[in-house]
Amino acid sequence: MTATISHAIDLRWSAMAGFYLLLLIPLILFQRWQLGLSRTLIMSVLRMTLQLSVVGIYLHTLFGWQSFGLNLVWLTVMALFASYTICKRSNVNLFRVIPAVICGQVIALSVALPAVLAGVIQVSPWWQAQYMIPIAGMLLGNSLTANVLALSRWGSLLKENHQEYQYYLTMGAPNPAQPFIRTAFKAALAPQLASMATLGIVSLPGMMTGQILGGAMPLVAVKYQLVIMVAIFVSGVLSVATTLTLVKRRSFDAYGNVL
Repeated sequence: MTATISHAIDLRWSAMAGFYLLLLIPLILFQRWQLGLSRTLIMSVLRMTLQLSVVGIYLHTLFGWQSFGLNLVWLTVMALFASYTICKRSNVNLFRVIPAVICGQVIALSVALPAVLAGVIQVSPWWQAQYMIPIAGMLLGNSLTANVLALSRWGSLLKENHQEYQYYLTMGAPNPAQPFIRTAFKAALAPQLASMATLGIVSLPGMMTGQILGGAMPLVAVKYQLVIMVAIFVSGVLSVATTLTLVKRRSFDAYGNVL
């Protein structure tokens, strides 16, 4: 017997509205335990709903137009917003660091995105919005997390190990910041490596689950997920490496002192 695969089941707005009533459970717990998170939860859910609805309407229009220029504009907005978020979450100097972060995002997307779309999926045209925008979002989202970890670790290392850095500097080390770069790089990639090692056993990844719910055969969903995970890791490595390399150049003066 062969399994029948159907299209994704649409969700009724009334059913979704009823499902949102489950949020009363955490709201009651927050109120009972006086956590002070009720307002934050309500605002977060409202923002999530509004933002995703607007993006859904926009993407629906974008998929119909299939314009390379519009796709590029949307990718630019995504990359800029991701870069700004990275800097804010990392508590770094925005104007000093954001050029490096933007370069990291652009290089990562420029390498990984065409490789996935044109090389593996082989969609025609390769910049088709239905594939380009969601995959770019996954790459940027994971690169965002990796860059936040890298920059946060980099900043803390320079503060906590200032004397160690000065020692390397006075001893004439050719690259006194390299040990800190190495540690920050490892810290940024550790969660992705751990996630890759446990996929399929501890958890089913979101893209694979979404495709199966959308009607794809499980093995097809697995293929897509494997490609995406490799692309996510490669883009994360490229973006973090670029960001740390450029940030390092802007973190010290001509004499090697920390700015």
